[in-house]
Amino acid sequence: MAMGRGELSPQDFKATKNNWIQYTKKNNIRLPQGSYTDFEWKDYCPAVFRNILELEKIDYADYMLSVCGDETLREVSSPGRIGNVIFLSNDDRFVIKTLRKSEVKVLREMLPKYYRHLKKHGFSLLTTLYGLHVVRPIGGIKVYFAVMSNVLQSDLHLHRRYDLKGSSRGRNFNKVIVHEEIVYKDIDLDFYFYLEPSLRNKILSQLKYDCEFLEAEGIMDYSLLLGVHIDASSRQGLLDRRNSVSGTRTGPVHDNADLTVADILKHNGRFGAKLPASAVRTPRNEMGIVSSPSRVRVPECYNVLLYFGIIDIFQNYNVIKRLEHAYKSIQYDSKSISAVNPKVYSSRFQDFLAKVFLARESNKNWNFEY
Repeated sequence: MAMGRGELSPQDFKATKNNWIQYTKKNNIRLPQGSYTDFEWKDYCPAVFRNILELEKIDYADYMLSVCGDETLREVSSPGRIGNVIFLSNDDRFVIKTLRKSEVKVLREMLPKYYRHLKKHGFSLLTTLYGLHVVRPIGGIKVYFAVMSNVLQSDLHLHRRYDLKGSSRGRNFNKVIVHEEIVYKDIDLDFYFYLEPSLRNKILSQLKYDCEFLEAEGIMDYSLLLGVHIDASSRQGLLDRRNSVSGTRTGPVHDNADLTVADILKHNGRFGAKLPASAVRTPRNEMGIVSSPSRVRVPECYNVLLYFGIIDIFQNYNVIKRLEHAYKSIQYDSKSISAVNPKVYSSRFQDFLAKVFLARESNKNWNFEY
């Protein structure tokens, strides 16, 4: 896939560019105490990220307006924040995540191969990186941050959001609030998603390519961020079936279930957005294990649209993670903890998602017993 700005040189992956960003007070409005109006701004690898923006057909001026709004920069550079902080741009197109300096180093080292991976794999499910910056307000401290695609951007309401790693230890019933929305974790997931077989195969094969890249770069601890929109008519259909006195019903089949991958890209603009599926909700036992749909007396079935992508790709298997693995392996089953080496992490991640995304059989009928 050719880029619009021509081939990049090795120096482009090392370059930086410094600027000043200044905001003027409007209508003599006094800014809140501690607010800043002048920022020192540095771009890392600007030519590389300009090419990625062009690949995604995003205008650079629009990108800068979204990311460099005065409110956004004040939020990012606010003092007293600890650890990684995540923001959405005002137009919801971009996710802005503050980074540790060690994460910036990981990102810059993997950027040449990441760029080539995006060029080779147009269906990549990796979050798209649009920029790497450092900002320092006058009188403040440096804040490093990356700008990425918002994989859950949608004009539809997402009824569920999940952060899935494929591990179980510490991933149970621990709800996190992000942008005033609850994000559930692995053990909270009580759905199976049935997709058209060729679409499922494409998802799993692309996950394999993406995970092979992350494994080769020594990256682990990433997640699949999954958003689920439940079709209103299928929710009503569930109520109708439950209220029915007849013995057997056929579960919902999505109107768009037979769309090809090419159709989805044409309509949605990217792979991993608005993918049609049938969802079967199944209860968990007291150990947090999901029942098989075939063993559920009255499974809940819905037509859904799925939004997902692989996020948090900046953590390598460093000394801290190795120590965490050693310590937790003494206490728990080493297969259940998140801190494992990249090869094990990649394999477990793919195996888990292969059990979440299942193939829809064309002649499959759900039998509802009353």
